Amino acid sequence: MLDPIIAPNSIVEPGAAVGEETRVWYFCHIREKAKLGRECSVGDYCYIDNGVIVGDNVRIGNNVSLYSGLIVRDNVFIGNGTRFTNVRRPRADKRSGEYLDTIIDENVSIGAGATILGGVKIGKNAVIGDGAVVVYDVPEGIFVVGNPARQPRPKEDKKKQ
Repeated sequence: MLDPIIAPNSIVEPGAAVGEETRVWYFCHIREKAKLGRECSVGDYCYIDNGVIVGDNVRIGNNVSLYSGLIVRDNVFIGNGTRFTNVRRPRADKRSGEYLDTIIDENVSIGAGATILGGVKIGKNAVIGDGAVVVYDVPEGIFVVGNPARQPRPKEDKKKQ
């Protein structure tokens, strides 16, 4: 059993749980009631909010913020600069205080700079392309790109032209 490795200038608040052999790199902030599984890696400049649940063997790139309502299952890759939201109609007066549940299922890969809107579910083995904007649920095993994210059309066979 190996303890987590946490960079000396990162903050892990009391009440947060960081799993065995998880590495939290520099300038991170992990809030109370956040749960990180075993053998994860959290890149530089990450923020993990209250109540976020991260499974085992998850790789979180640099400059990623995970907000309340997010559940990330096992073996997920989250690329650098990925953005997650947890409300669809944000308000300054906090009347909207309802955070939407967002679920990232097992073995998902999310490319750098993608945006995942609150309230969506990304199915097992799905791949989200770099810079994609996910506004709808992504079914299991699907590759999506673009804004809004959707499956690319297959290229026509050039021999037929």
